[in-house]
Amino acid sequence: MEYTIQLDEAAGLISARAAGAWETEKDNLMVDQLLQLVDTSEVHKILLDIRELHFDLSIIQIFQRAKTMREKRLKQNKVTSKVALVYTPAGPKLDADMKFFENAARNRSMPYCVFIDMEKAQQWLLAD
Repeated sequence: MEYTIQLDEAAGLISARAAGAWETEKDNLMVDQLLQLVDTSEVHKILLDIRELHFDLSIIQIFQRAKTMREKRLKQNKVTSKVALVYTPAGPKLDADMKFFENAARNRSMPYCVFIDMEKAQQWLLAD
């Protein structure tokens, strides 16, 4: 798994792109770096492009991931940062998995929203 992170202070947006085979450790590192950038920049809107990321997680792993995100964000007091996840639809299982993750995150008071359209994700993030 490879990733890049960019800060656009003028737009008030942090963008990240992840590609390759999903790895827990690298994903955790990316999340830690994103939370650190939120802290240092005070930009609280994250656009996460995972259209080139390959993963096939069980429903339990997806639930656990949402729980882990909540714990990480609570430690840094970043629960209210908005995150838009943009993915490539690859079938009904992935669509259901992404919606499940979105619901699990929102049930933990984290404003996550999943999209298949980059422009709609940006509009959602920047709407206030």
